[in-house]
Amino acid sequence: MIDSNAMASPEEVVRAYYADISAGRFDRAAARLSPDSTLWILGEGHWPLGGRHDLSSLKKIHATVAERFPHGLTVTITGMTVEGERVAVEAESLGTRIDGEIYRNSYHYLILVRGGLICGRREYLDTIHANEMLCGPLGN
Repeated sequence: MIDSNAMASPEEVVRAYYADISAGRFDRAAARLSPDSTLWILGEGHWPLGGRHDLSSLKKIHATVAERFPHGLTVTITGMTVEGERVAVEAESLGTRIDGEIYRNSYHYLILVRGGLICGRREYLDTIHANEMLCGPLGN
């Protein structure tokens, strides 16, 4: 468990979560999620990661990212708006896949933080590019 999550503001929790993702600390990132945390990703029914996820399936996504991007996938927050428990985030990712392909995507997240933990997220991104890089075949 992460120290002092209950004392952190929603902004601090969200910034720490994406800092952990960027540093490849997926266990620490997952510890910032409530046990009943949900994630919805744009594109339900159109690609393998689209739709609703629970903590278990999110950990599988983290494992895929770690496997495909062994040198990390940096998520840079470019804008943030906080209103109570709701945090809107604009972000960009950048990483080199294991086969040398570059992955760069833009995101918008709507995140709900309660009690120092992320309990819900909605993720909007270029699903075609994400599908190719996260779910598609690796090049030689």
